[in-house]
Amino acid sequence: MGTQTSEKPAPAIDLPQPRRKAFHFQPALHEESPQRKIHWHVAIPDRLSNETLAIIPRTDLTSPVDPYVPIFCHRSLSTQEFRRRLWHMTPGLLPLLLWVIPHTDPWGWIVWSVVLGLTLSTATIMLRWFSRIARPGEDHGYDAVLAYAVVVLATLWLFPGREEIGMMTLAILAFGDGSATLLGLKFGERKLPWNGCKSWVGLWAFIAMGTLAGAIMFWGEFRPGIDFRLALGVSFLASLTAGLVESFPSLRNDNLRVGIAAAGTGAIAHLLLIPS
Repeated sequence: MGTQTSEKPAPAIDLPQPRRKAFHFQPALHEESPQRKIHWHVAIPDRLSNETLAIIPRTDLTSPVDPYVPIFCHRSLSTQEFRRRLWHMTPGLLPLLLWVIPHTDPWGWIVWSVVLGLTLSTATIMLRWFSRIARPGEDHGYDAVLAYAVVVLATLWLFPGREEIGMMTLAILAFGDGSATLLGLKFGERKLPWNGCKSWVGLWAFIAMGTLAGAIMFWGEFRPGIDFRLALGVSFLASLTAGLVESFPSLRNDNLRVGIAAAGTGAIAHLLLIPS
């Protein structure tokens, strides 16, 4: 009988394992109260005559060491902020101009030329003079001005033949958001539980003025015509959603998220409430 030779398995080689980097989904909190701790290494603007400092939690989870960051809340309606609100509301008058220009749905090149020309002119002027209405920490204003214009133009482009959705979105951005700041700073003593920089008066002003202005622009642009009560229903749902979105704290300008909320909700409400 032949002898059977069994081959021994090669000894395992212990390779060094890469060290895994720990990722903390819940950043560690400071021992001090976040409402009292101010991170002085963060640049704080000098112009604070009408601002007050507030501390809010970070939302990007990028800094476990600093889970809270400072933001600046308005405490009074300054002349500069009032001027900023007027600039903010002015584009909302654009739909009224289109009422005197005969047009059909979807828009033709003449109406689109007017809208694009006015949008470009308004954005250029606002960027040119933005330093006069800038808030503490704002430098150039590109995020505020361009987000305002882009979200309205994108809504008009995405819904051809339903341009009333874009006009309603513009009105909610202009008059809903603008009224929230004006009335909130003037009469908003009771703050929202989830955002100490916003007030109940400002939230209700956003919903009320956004609903009314949005319904008027929606009704005026709708072809061939619509019951104003249906326009109110669509505008109310869009303003309610946009107002709630605007009320949450953010470190960025809210024109983009408010516009997307108004346009998205308005499009869904248009589909559900208005028969095609």
